Amino acid sequence: MRGQAATEVLLILAVILTAAIAFLPAGQRSNEVSSVMSAARVGASKAVTELSMQYGCSIDIAKLNFDGGNITIYLTASVGGPSDATISDKVRSEALKHIYQAVNGGFPENAAPVSTQNYTYDVSVAITRVVK
Repeated sequence: MRGQAATEVLLILAVILTAAIAFLPAGQRSNEVSSVMSAARVGASKAVTELSMQYGCSIDIAKLNFDGGNITIYLTASVGGPSDATISDKVRSEALKHIYQAVNGGFPENAAPVSTQNYTYDVSVAITRVVK
């Protein structure tokens, strides 16, 4: 009887271990996306702060959206201040640099989409002008 119980316990443990291993890639992918989204927010916040100080305008991050590797950063900016292209370029560049740092360590000189086993991360910026 003891041999049968030990075999049953080993089979149960094997099933649990197999299930845990099956879910491991999904957990790693989710963790990577969370880290990348956090890095994108930090980079965007840095860019927004620099632009706000340089131009004396109000720019806020409304939300971030993730869709298959593309991160869209939604901003609200006061009328006046820098052009949409200036804001978009600065925010995209800083976000990509911080994403690279989160994935690979160290900051790159030039911002470019960041590739991993799971996704190629790129950033787009949508700006809504508001009267504040």
